[in-house]
Amino acid sequence: MRYILLLFLVCGCLAASACQSHQTLKDSWKFTKRQYTHYLNTPATVDLSDTGNRTDYEIALGEAVLNIDNELSRLIRAMENTDHNPSPEWALSMVQRFPWISGVALVGSDGVVNSRYPEYFAKVFDASPLLEVDPKQRPGMLRAYVQTGDSSPEIYLGNPVYFGEDLLGIIVAHFDPATLATLSPNPDSFAMLTPAGILWQGRFGGGIGAGTDEWKNILENKSSGTVGSGDSTFFWLTRYIGNLPLVYVIPVTSASRKDSAAAEPAAPPAEQAPAAEGEKEETRIIAPAQPASGRSANGLEAVERQAVTDVPGEQP
Repeated sequence: MRYILLLFLVCGCLAASACQSHQTLKDSWKFTKRQYTHYLNTPATVDLSDTGNRTDYEIALGEAVLNIDNELSRLIRAMENTDHNPSPEWALSMVQRFPWISGVALVGSDGVVNSRYPEYFAKVFDASPLLEVDPKQRPGMLRAYVQTGDSSPEIYLGNPVYFGEDLLGIIVAHFDPATLATLSPNPDSFAMLTPAGILWQGRFGGGIGAGTDEWKNILENKSSGTVGSGDSTFFWLTRYIGNLPLVYVIPVTSASRKDSAAAEPAAPPAEQAPAAEGEKEETRIIAPAQPASGRSANGLEAVERQAVTDVPGEQP
């Protein structure tokens, strides 16, 4: 339809140029391009200053985890594009590109580690859970799991290698969530968890409320929301690493709730009784609230877009 309208527009302009001897064909073509740009193919514009209807804690979460999420997205793409028979040079390049990961490994379908870089790893290395097929995924999609135990948690991300329907092995990258958290400009301001437990607790200790079974139920139907109550209310947002839901959590502080309440029309002040004779009246000066400067919801929106892209079963 657009091209038909353009054709009529060009014909009309050419006809007009034929009737007006003083108008050149070049002028007519310039006029045609202006009309096409103005009416048919208007350039898109993006207002980067528009934060939308975001709360302070949502914006704070976006700012806190944007670098982390970008790095996870880079690692996921690198693992998805890995050759099925990677070389030793590939292993070295991975730890150089992603210095926050613990290492990479090639594991056979029997669970035996064929090669690993670096060779020394302080924790017990176990990639065997990645050999299990997730019924909610296509067989060749990335898989992940959290290794827990006496030491700190470790996230394993695996790219399975198939020959027909036979699993030949799996290419593995693994990392400590605490190391990942240091990529944030404010690592103590948020927490990370999965249904298996808390991976990074920030400054909140173990007070993030929901247990394993509760989080499994929550994540069945939602990708974000709030948990807890009162001063222990937390906002959370999910992104997927393979088939593993990683949940970012930040507190909904009392200050944030007060800021939200301040946006509502204030009730008229109650009449006060006159001060008693001889009693000095106290005068209070309340400074107006200052708008936050330089804050944007773009970080949270970027994380949300990536979270939608990485939902298992919907990956390309």
